[in-house]
Amino acid sequence: MKRIKVADALRGFSLLGIFIANLLIFQFDLTGQLYIDHFHLSPFNHGVFNIINILFVGSFMPIFAMLFGFSMDKLYQSMKRKGVKRPKLKLFRRAFFLMIIGGLHASYIWGGDILFGYGFSMLFVIPFIHMGKRAFKYFTLIIFGLLLVLFIVMPFSGDNGMQTTPSKHDTANYISKITKIYSEGSYSDIRHVDETVEDPKFALFEDQLGSIFFLFIFILIPLMEVPLFTLGVYLSKSGWFEKDALDWWSSKLWIWIIPLALIGKSAVLWVQHPTIAENFTEVFGIILAFGYMSLFKYMYQKLPQHFTFRGLEHIGKMSLTFYLIQSVIGTMIFYGYGLGQFGSDHVTMMFGIFIVLYVLQVLVASWYQRHWRYGPMEYLLRMFTYWQLRVGKKKHARHHS
Repeated sequence: MKRIKVADALRGFSLLGIFIANLLIFQFDLTGQLYIDHFHLSPFNHGVFNIINILFVGSFMPIFAMLFGFSMDKLYQSMKRKGVKRPKLKLFRRAFFLMIIGGLHASYIWGGDILFGYGFSMLFVIPFIHMGKRAFKYFTLIIFGLLLVLFIVMPFSGDNGMQTTPSKHDTANYISKITKIYSEGSYSDIRHVDETVEDPKFALFEDQLGSIFFLFIFILIPLMEVPLFTLGVYLSKSGWFEKDALDWWSSKLWIWIIPLALIGKSAVLWVQHPTIAENFTEVFGIILAFGYMSLFKYMYQKLPQHFTFRGLEHIGKMSLTFYLIQSVIGTMIFYGYGLGQFGSDHVTMMFGIFIVLYVLQVLVASWYQRHWRYGPMEYLLRMFTYWQLRVGKKKHARHHS
């Protein structure tokens, strides 16, 4: 089965976007970035913070998720074509391995893990992976339609007198405590920060939902991830990456929508109602993601031999390995057991450093791919999927005539 190189390159590009988006979480915490005024950034750094929020946050993770669904279907089709027995069982093993890795990653390296949620959401898609593209097309449209209705209704549903945002005193106290722990604390202090400091936003949320809080989280994870996976499966089954990037409905339209999506994502800067602003960001973030994908496909088809795409393909083939490496890099820069830069007014400098670090990752991946077929984590994932010790061989040296 011929590998879709543009998908590998796009996966590598999405790793750059995820790395930059996660920069804000590494530097200010997952919810800390929502209270950015408490970090007293300079006007220029605050501007760069907003640019990263609009261009990167919430628009590269959906690309990664769609490519996850895309690869899942390609693997299933490959196993069917080769006559591999019980392909769905192997996909289930793959999902459980991702949940294990994600759990370890979240517990011991960084709490912003996505792998557990991906593995968990896979469990809902795998039973239907054999179905045709029409089924995935309509399922995706229905789920996205329901989510869109939910986003529209939420701001007008009323809060019944309940408090919807934490007080400034609570948020300031929270930011002060986590900044001290993350920037000066030991590995143990940081690992157990959630037991030491209570996030006021989550505490308020938990108080309002009461006993159904964990049920809500259980439902929310697949609700947000599954439609992105099913869209990725549809892209695989419909041959989207092989289609002309100038096809109006499948690609070109989405390229033209990019400016509109950027305006929609900037709602946090000009919409006063916090729920409406957040919903605008969510909806237009996904639209922007598909616009980025379409533009990337267009550029790839115009310049298929450009050296930049070769590097992106290499790191894209090792996306799991480098996603975990990026977590180690980020925590070592910002946490107390590393350089302790958490909460610092260095957004612009860190943005530049992260770009340089990503280029270095591409160079390492390109060197590695000349010698080995799979990355370390990709090899373990295939081992667990196929339940075999040897699932790939070292690349043979090239002979030139």
